[in-house]
Amino acid sequence: MKTEDAFRKKAIQLHLQGVKKTEIARRLKRTRLWVQRWVSRYDANFPEESLQNRSSAPKKIKLAYPKKIKALVLSSRKKRVAGKQPGYKYALIGAEAIYYELCELGVSPLPPTRTIHSWLKQAQCIKERKGKTRKPSNPTYPVLSCKAINSIHEFDLKGPFYLKGSSQKYYLAVLRDVFGKKVALKALTEKEMEVLIDFLVTVWQSMGRPKILQMDNGLEFRGSNRYPRSLGKLSRVCLDLGVEPMFIPTGEPWRNGVVENLNGLIQRLFLKAQTFETEKRLFKETKKLETSINKTHRLPALDGKTPQEFAAKVVIRSAPTDYDWRKRNLRLLKSKVSFIRLVRKSGRITLTAKDKFFIGKKYKWHYVLAIVDFHQKRLNIYLNKKLIKSFAYQ
Repeated sequence: MKTEDAFRKKAIQLHLQGVKKTEIARRLKRTRLWVQRWVSRYDANFPEESLQNRSSAPKKIKLAYPKKIKALVLSSRKKRVAGKQPGYKYALIGAEAIYYELCELGVSPLPPTRTIHSWLKQAQCIKERKGKTRKPSNPTYPVLSCKAINSIHEFDLKGPFYLKGSSQKYYLAVLRDVFGKKVALKALTEKEMEVLIDFLVTVWQSMGRPKILQMDNGLEFRGSNRYPRSLGKLSRVCLDLGVEPMFIPTGEPWRNGVVENLNGLIQRLFLKAQTFETEKRLFKETKKLETSINKTHRLPALDGKTPQEFAAKVVIRSAPTDYDWRKRNLRLLKSKVSFIRLVRKSGRITLTAKDKFFIGKKYKWHYVLAIVDFHQKRLNIYLNKKLIKSFAYQ
């Protein structure tokens, strides 16, 4: 009587002779799947070993971590959520943040992030999100190259919010480097364009200028609706400093994803977690939050480094320390401003206010990159980096 090993060897012999797998299965009274398994496992360099049964033992032995390590993880989570103790006030609360803390403490054995996440879930520290199913992204949306620090900065304005017992509106100017994740924050008493320009210039003198400043279509960023083809002061200052202004699609704030994610963090750590009674305290805590994000938030995207550490040895392109935009002639600028726009069902895009352009119905629901060239006085429309339309623009 043939053994199982003999059947396997016979199957390989027949296969090497050119017999079809179905015929081998018929002759040996085995299934075709059985023949396929052993033919695929067979290794001519190790003919005997490759036809042996494989061990069913788990390849990785589950490591049992000491209870004190699990307790340390849950304690860290509790402190981070409460935000009361020094060093935890503006700390991240996720498994990755706790993992990096354990690394700094020299904990051994060190549980991986997935194990920490599992412990937090078991302790009901993490609630399951029942969000809406995400729609697939539109493949025509322009993807900007961002492979270095200060390639792209995203800019947004959060607010209004109020001090306790006050009707004075306050706003939070939020700027973040997309690649390096470094943040600049400032609490403002107004959202006038001049105030935002002063904020940007000051930040760029220390943090460095980006190649592109990406923002939404708020009038405080873009300028007047009355003169839609006239550049706002903010865009003019950007161009004067060699920064290209880029406006995301109207009504799609998630396109500024990096800064919108930060806005959620600010809402949880800053605005919901505390009440500000004085302007002085608001300004002081804003600076503390900025410092905490830049110097203590270790991020997987930065290989576990903080934004400050990640940018430490990078040569930056700073704005001149003596730069004063109020004394500059900003009317003679000859450069480009970009807009990302969705072509509507009618085949048109709205660049600014009521400034509409017909692109073509065949492009409906496609995103295009509209670049205004003020030197050539042209509006050039690109789809997937290909020029599809050009208009006079004066």
